[in-house]
Amino acid sequence: MKIYTDSDASLTPLAGKTVAILGYGNQGRAQALNLRDSGANVIVGNRQDAYLAQAQQDGFFTYPILEAATKADFLFILTTDESQPVIWAEQIAPGIAAGNTLVWASGYNVAYGLITLPPNVDVVLVAPRMPGSLVRTLFEGGKGAVAQVAVHQDASGQAEARMMAIAKGIGATRGGVFASSFREEAELDLFAEQVVWAGLVAWFEECFKLGVEQGFSPELMVLELYASGEASQILGLMARNGFYKQMTHHSTTSQYGTLTRAPRFKLPEIYARMTENLVKDIKSGAFVAEWSQEQATGSQRLEQLRAAAMANSMSQAEAVVIPVIQAAMSATEE
Repeated sequence: MKIYTDSDASLTPLAGKTVAILGYGNQGRAQALNLRDSGANVIVGNRQDAYLAQAQQDGFFTYPILEAATKADFLFILTTDESQPVIWAEQIAPGIAAGNTLVWASGYNVAYGLITLPPNVDVVLVAPRMPGSLVRTLFEGGKGAVAQVAVHQDASGQAEARMMAIAKGIGATRGGVFASSFREEAELDLFAEQVVWAGLVAWFEECFKLGVEQGFSPELMVLELYASGEASQILGLMARNGFYKQMTHHSTTSQYGTLTRAPRFKLPEIYARMTENLVKDIKSGAFVAEWSQEQATGSQRLEQLRAAAMANSMSQAEAVVIPVIQAAMSATEE
């Protein structure tokens, strides 16, 4: 796999060009600030809301989305995934000119064909693998967030150089940039959300249920599963040291128990369900159609699912535990 670094990129393609950040949210603000610090001429397009006020406070010239798109050479499409098909025809597409570069941080809408792209523009992906707040924090510290990049459409013959200039401008080449595709990025995101994290949600709920049934207090189950912060520390060690190498930070009792019991949970029926979620829902596009229909009908099911999650026994138990953890953390910070 090709991994790009600072030496593979130049900021030259951004020189004398106007960059429009369309959507000043989580990624929008971080990328706008980083690009400006890298010498790019950055403007912001956003609807009238708190994000627009933040952009103005940060010193950017701000415009309605269509006006910003019309003024720009590089258009960063950073509104939410679900909003893009809704606003595309009226607020973005009319502002696109031949030779522009369209930039996404999520492959979703392009990969699944939910918007129609003009043929005379470059279409690239620069997708940091971290939240916007960390994209900015790492940049300010002289480091960078790792990212996936891809060229989906090269109308100018310069799409890759432009893509790499963007990656360098937001600091991603400092961390490492991995060659990918819009479809791979989108499917990997959905895989994480619908297989990895969905599995963990179900697993934690079932572990909570089992522990309470076997006599453990609900509050201590929540503490053991996630509220203490130990789980997040372990994930951090995995990222820094490796999935199994981080086990040296745990007792030999822990290592032996984990490594001997883990194979018991590698069940064919679980693997079959994982495969179904990936192949039948994600790769086929069935989930995209389902989610689009859910949005079209007012996202009523999503609201019902959220309400049920907030009312379950684990959420009720954490209401006692988390304030204690927060108070302890505040005392430590002081």
